[in-house]
Amino acid sequence: MVAELWLQVEVVGCPTVCRHCWAQGVSYPVMPVDDVAWVLEQAHRFCDDHGLGFGAYPMHELAAHPQAAEVLRRFADHVGAAEFEPLATTGVPLATREDWRELLAAAAKLGTSTVWVAFHGLGVEHDRQVNRPGAFAETCLAIQRVHAVGLRAGANVFVTTANAGQADRLLGVLQPLEVDQMWWGPATYYPTARGRRNERLRPRPPELLPLADRIRQLSPFHGDAWANLEARTEAAWVARALAGDGPAQLAELEPRAGGQRLPLVCRPGLELHTGVAGVYRERHGNLRSDGARAVLGRALEQGGRSIDAVWFGPDRLPAVEELAARYGDRSGQGVHFTESSVRYLWLDRARRAGRAAAANSGP
Repeated sequence: MVAELWLQVEVVGCPTVCRHCWAQGVSYPVMPVDDVAWVLEQAHRFCDDHGLGFGAYPMHELAAHPQAAEVLRRFADHVGAAEFEPLATTGVPLATREDWRELLAAAAKLGTSTVWVAFHGLGVEHDRQVNRPGAFAETCLAIQRVHAVGLRAGANVFVTTANAGQADRLLGVLQPLEVDQMWWGPATYYPTARGRRNERLRPRPPELLPLADRIRQLSPFHGDAWANLEARTEAAWVARALAGDGPAQLAELEPRAGGQRLPLVCRPGLELHTGVAGVYRERHGNLRSDGARAVLGRALEQGGRSIDAVWFGPDRLPAVEELAARYGDRSGQGVHFTESSVRYLWLDRARRAGRAAAANSGP
């Protein structure tokens, strides 16, 4: 039985194309506010009529929407303002739009106290990773503007082999900006073309060790990982899995029949799919031309999906011990802070191996 419908609405594309982005954001046309409001109203009413919980979030880069403040309010009316605390952004739109004060004031009025931006290195290295010249300077300006209206600023710093040596200089920029909180670490692996390309830049302990003590002092996140980087290499994850010492959380990631959440994504043209932004599975129709109630009904009839099933399909997936034995690199030194990251790497290898075998066995 489905208990909740979770809808991501693609209201506007991204001004950046970040190398590791799980949602695979790109630039695409703006969804008019009237369409946004209509989609939310139709989906929320459908959930009420069917006794379902309703959740929704605007993708890909809310702050880039020309009427971002109004989009914020529309979503908050349906799902509550807590979804926007903190408010995540690449930072670029806050530097490029003239009405940045009005947007941040609207977010603050809804209860947002902190805005989180992302860094992928220093200067041109950051710009290269996000495919936008000048993006580093724009993100720094965004932090200044967040502080100018009395909000807090947080920074996710994605560490790679290309930027680890820049850490001291990057801190020399972020600390004068008075960033209120920082997260530092390698990006979580996702089974996409971008994820595979970014995997080549996954840092190893020797590249992270010079940063470890300082990061533990500056950031409250993943202190245990920074304290023992060797325990977070792929080889260490393989050894734990083969010894049956995998963390309990792994059991929660296994796909469950009849998942309780129905993840849906509405694309800019109002096409509705099972999936999440950037990952489009079964198409159920167009909400406008095919009728919202009928399209949502088809999606509900299909049933819920676990997040595993969104990424890898509905078939039962191998246990982590089998994945480690067959697809884990027992000498791999890439650092993964979470078990879900390395597990998705193994699952992706398994899927690619299966596809290659099927292609080679063809007539």
